[in-house]
Amino acid sequence: MIRVLVLNSKGGAGKTTVATNLASLLALRGSVLLADLDPQRSSSTWAERRSERLPKLSIIADADRDFRGYPTSDFVVFDAPAGLKKGRLEDMLDEVEVLLVPIGPSSFDMDASRLFLEKLNEIKRFRKGKVRMGVIANRVNARTKGGQRLQLFLSDLHLPVVATLRDNQLYVRAAQLGAGIADLRMAETRAELPQWAQLLRFVTEGKHGTGA
Repeated sequence: MIRVLVLNSKGGAGKTTVATNLASLLALRGSVLLADLDPQRSSSTWAERRSERLPKLSIIADADRDFRGYPTSDFVVFDAPAGLKKGRLEDMLDEVEVLLVPIGPSSFDMDASRLFLEKLNEIKRFRKGKVRMGVIANRVNARTKGGQRLQLFLSDLHLPVVATLRDNQLYVRAAQLGAGIADLRMAETRAELPQWAQLLRFVTEGKHGTGA
């Protein structure tokens, strides 16, 4: 079993987009449990819209759960809330092997993410490398100054960028359908899928991508 925590302390960073798309992609490989720990229940609402014709995945929505004792699955993806206190964050990191941190291109995203990453480094399990962290550059438009600043920000911090996701309306449409990028037509998603394949390799095999 591989357990993945999708987390950033700032709201609006794209945690649910990453969690739902990753869950739908992993559902092509095995049994998947998507654990919605956010009181907003965005992942749960997404799952309610999901067609029975798409690869099946299980969903648990419980923001107060103690994060232990989940049903056995090949993969568990945790969609975590923003603004976690240090004790709750430590509990979560104790239960996972992989941490994915989506970071958006705004100055607010980068400032908040820097503080979050500093908090992570105070946690013993993370500091000792028992949790593999991958950063996802999210909603990137490389032609804008915001996208360029994000790439410089991540480069300066020497963070492992495992995927760079473009600012694309395909993600909005997939969310409306209860689908992931992997569930849409190949002709539409061809440009996006290489980054998700790179992310999938990091999650399942521990191989870092370049994010380029």
